[in-house]
Amino acid sequence: MKRSIWFNGLIGLMLILIGGVLFRGYRIWSTNDYLFKEHFNLEDSVMPEWYPLVTLGLGLISLVGILLVYFYKRLGVYLTIAGLFFSIVIQPEFMPDGTLYSMFTLFVFIGYGLAVIIPHWKEFK
Repeated sequence: MKRSIWFNGLIGLMLILIGGVLFRGYRIWSTNDYLFKEHFNLEDSVMPEWYPLVTLGLGLISLVGILLVYFYKRLGVYLTIAGLFFSIVIQPEFMPDGTLYSMFTLFVFIGYGLAVIIPHWKEFK
């Protein structure tokens, strides 16, 4: 199957965006700190211990989903959307940056991605 430049662009863009979500999850996991904490006077709030690992796990699910989309698997579309959606849903109220990263990535995939994927949906298995 010949992939269009738009399809390859989608895959490249999503790899970069999901890489950003994964990097953010790794950064939170390795430093046990989150962005903007000092700006919002949240020094006393405590991040749940499960949060960084779950964020990394959902990012990996989204990454696997994008790789499956590249190989024309319908499951990839569902995995990408589910991984990013649940990444948004689990955002604690004290983490204002996390929702923005995940939500922007999900909106790009739904807005740009599905415009590229839907015409080729019959080719997906």
